[in-house]
Amino acid sequence: MSIMLSDVAPASAGPDPAEAPARRFRGKNKGERWKRGEDSELAVIRLPLDVHALDDLHRLEQLYSAMWSVKRALQRDARAAVDAYWAGDVHREVDAKAWRAELGLSREGMERRGYRHMERSRHLGHHVTKALVMHQADEVFETAVSRHLFPDATGRRFGRPKTGSWWDYTRIPGRARSHTTARKWETFRLHGTLAGHLDSYRHRDLDPSVTAPGQAAGLPPGTSVLEQPRRLPVSARPSGRIATGEVTPKGTPKTRAATWCCLCGYLRARAAGPASSTS
Repeated sequence: MSIMLSDVAPASAGPDPAEAPARRFRGKNKGERWKRGEDSELAVIRLPLDVHALDDLHRLEQLYSAMWSVKRALQRDARAAVDAYWAGDVHREVDAKAWRAELGLSREGMERRGYRHMERSRHLGHHVTKALVMHQADEVFETAVSRHLFPDATGRRFGRPKTGSWWDYTRIPGRARSHTTARKWETFRLHGTLAGHLDSYRHRDLDPSVTAPGQAAGLPPGTSVLEQPRRLPVSARPSGRIATGEVTPKGTPKTRAATWCCLCGYLRARAAGPASSTS
């Protein structure tokens, strides 16, 4: 069987690639980049957790234990991948970037490793979410892999990634608050207001004229403002619907389901629970 080649395109052929519209790429952000003001102060509030109930204490221990298992597995994977990267002299000389991508020595590569550890495990899905695993993988990459592979401004590199100690694991990384989206869910979010907290837990000896947080901030040092009870109340999930301030074309006020973001009372912390968890 013979095949005849022709330089004439058939009528059913698609458009000429030269005449096809150029591929469109996403341009720069048109909005102004958010940055903290020069005169604005950054406040860090450290609140103790109420773990008097044995169920809450056990759940918190399981969360830290599961996240520590994820971090330890990622640190071991990162150490093995870094050893393979420095052992592949030929691959590094040909294309070091492609060699790192093949070994998964990137932010996305570390995240994929964390996802695989979670999917292959039978118990991690009951205590952690993929979002927590992703943030933990990002921290391992930034603090261990990136600082080892790429030198800083002075040309210094950090040592090979190593597995830390369980007793040093005191912080679970998560997503911070968004400065562009008002109701975006953080990994661990603090709900409520300072005014609501003052109304609920004001000290018995506090002057009744102090009704706002600003007034309490102006009191002399050593003045007792808040008084925490021995047993904190359990926060009930918001229910019902609230008005959005908008109106439908028929003139009916729009409403939406109440969420944790609608709470205005005392301060309370909430975390996004795992999908497979029943608690």
